[in-house]
Amino acid sequence: MTEFAKILTTKAPIPSSGYSQGLRAGNLLVTSGYLGTHPDGSGVVKGGFEAEVRQALENIKAVLEAGGLSLAQVIRVNVSLTDINRFAEMDAIYREYFKEPYPTRNTVGVKELWGGAQVGFDAWAVVPGETK
Repeated sequence: MTEFAKILTTKAPIPSSGYSQGLRAGNLLVTSGYLGTHPDGSGVVKGGFEAEVRQALENIKAVLEAGGLSLAQVIRVNVSLTDINRFAEMDAIYREYFKEPYPTRNTVGVKELWGGAQVGFDAWAVVPGETK
């Protein structure tokens, strides 16, 4: 049976329902999906699309750091956008957080996200030096 290490940090929104912020299984750490919501649970950040993208990525970064990793170890990102026409805006900000070689990525347009959010991300990262 695979053992999972639960990742929990107050620097990202604390789960209020049936999910973990992140789980580590062997050399893989997978985050939950994160929106541009305040870690304090007060909802989606003010400031529009750019602020939401940045906060969502900061939430992902915080969970990775709580698991001993950084954005540099991310190999896969999934992105959900309520307006797929904002892809280029999201991508410009995303490139400030992720560097070459960029993680693999899937971006989808969705009808809506929780709390009226406009963007969401989840990430998969590999623990350095562990390639089993």
